Amino acid sequence: MNTNKTMPYDAGEIKDINQVIKVATTLSMSWFRGHPEKYGNLTPKIFRSEYIQKIAVKSDTESSVIDEFKRVAPALTQNIPNQDDHCSWLFLMQHHGTPTRLLDWTENALVALYFAVRNFSDGKDGELWAMYPYSLNEKGYQCRAIATKSNKILQYLAEEPYLAIIPVSDNQERQEKLAKEIGLDKIPPYPLALYPTMNFSRMVAQLSTFTIHPILRQGNTIPDLITEKKYLVRYVIPQHCKLNLINDLKSLGISRRTLFPDIDGLSHTIMETLFHTPLGYNPPDPPEF
Repeated sequence: MNTNKTMPYDAGEIKDINQVIKVATTLSMSWFRGHPEKYGNLTPKIFRSEYIQKIAVKSDTESSVIDEFKRVAPALTQNIPNQDDHCSWLFLMQHHGTPTRLLDWTENALVALYFAVRNFSDGKDGELWAMYPYSLNEKGYQCRAIATKSNKILQYLAEEPYLAIIPVSDNQERQEKLAKEIGLDKIPPYPLALYPTMNFSRMVAQLSTFTIHPILRQGNTIPDLITEKKYLVRYVIPQHCKLNLINDLKSLGISRRTLFPDIDGLSHTIMETLFHTPLGYNPPDPPEF
């Protein structure tokens, strides 16, 4: 869903790298996320319009995606979790781009900026989000800690897809039973900020963090919960500024090769350098302080 109207979390435009550095140093405890377009929402892929319509028709769509991934993945990689390790399976799926109820964040604002500007020729404005994760968990669960794999709320939300829940269905009894089995006294209704287990070099390179989300319902999104700009803020990145920003990021060591430490990342970075490095480059005089 795209939106151009001003929202409570909007804080203006970012046009140069110094503004991003100021955001990063000012909001030093925040997590960051970059979008190549102005989506105006923070929705995991499995709950976006193209998938949520399928879930509304076929309630086991989300679990079917997980089951198919778990069925085929062992033939393609040796880094496979135990079958009942629902959290690790979601981390692995998200790592490889499969739609899940996870949303990627990073502790590094420059990494988030890369994802907002890397499609610099698409003619679309991007957006950079900053969220104070402790506020999310406090608003939703009266907890100031960031969840880890042992967290019961995280365990519930990772297993919930197998209940085949859809917004119009009545699965209250099944939800309550699962919550009780895990050791919770109520069904978790809100997103949760979490630190993942760092099983992949890409996650380490990107300083990855996540939020995990229950199925979308009225009033249970991150912008619904966090209404103060100091805890959730969005900056728009004009499309005509993207190329300069991607070049500045490269100068600071942020490129596809460093964020995706594999052969594909190396190849992509070489192609970017080949086509976007100015001809006849002459080093300028260094700055003096």
